[in-house]
Amino acid sequence: MPVVCFDKKARSMRRKASIARTDVPSSQHSGQIVRTRTVVSQAHSYQWLGSFGNRGNGRYRTELRQALASVTRYLTVCLLPQERALLRLDGQYGTGAVLSDLAGFSYVTRGKEYGVLDHPLVQARLHLPPDQLQQRPESQVVRSLYDCPEIPVGPEGVLCRVVVATHPASKKKSSVGVTRTGVVYELFFTTLPQQAFTAADVVELYLHRGAFEPALFDEDREIDPDRWCSHSA
Repeated sequence: MPVVCFDKKARSMRRKASIARTDVPSSQHSGQIVRTRTVVSQAHSYQWLGSFGNRGNGRYRTELRQALASVTRYLTVCLLPQERALLRLDGQYGTGAVLSDLAGFSYVTRGKEYGVLDHPLVQARLHLPPDQLQQRPESQVVRSLYDCPEIPVGPEGVLCRVVVATHPASKKKSSVGVTRTGVVYELFFTTLPQQAFTAADVVELYLHRGAFEPALFDEDREIDPDRWCSHSA
């Protein structure tokens, strides 16, 4: 099963020719511009499948659809059915609206629809013992994992498997998840079947996205950002 990684990457650039303007605050004409792009790569071979950029925060839904088209072409060339690919997406895509765009693909992503935590089925599961405990070698955090199948996500009510990961909150505010009454809750959305992938498998698959970062770093060193960061007055 090929794993295809999706990531959004922002880059701040200094304009080559700064134009003085009096109709905008100084912070907006200080010579800095921002471009955001969606990048897609085959995880095992580091084969680059696409890069789609736009100004500012980008148009992530449009870029996602373009990226999915690239993945579909890649699978066609490799004679692989769509259901054999696994999309691994960053937390930008963890909403019900985006999940509806992924119909037909298997995926795993960090969720940010925290209203899911209030769903009766999820609340009932959280009051029972966890399915598994999970800890990464480089971290002291031990997550309790709760596996919740067929949970509607977002206003669209997209059904997917939700893995809730919890751990006690520390004095430092957590950079991921949401904190409630001293507990940090993280969400992971997936369509991977329970009989083949445990809750820990799902979380590990997502957290291994970190292996994608060196490829992005190498590209930043090798490619002049002016090739994808641009500004027109």
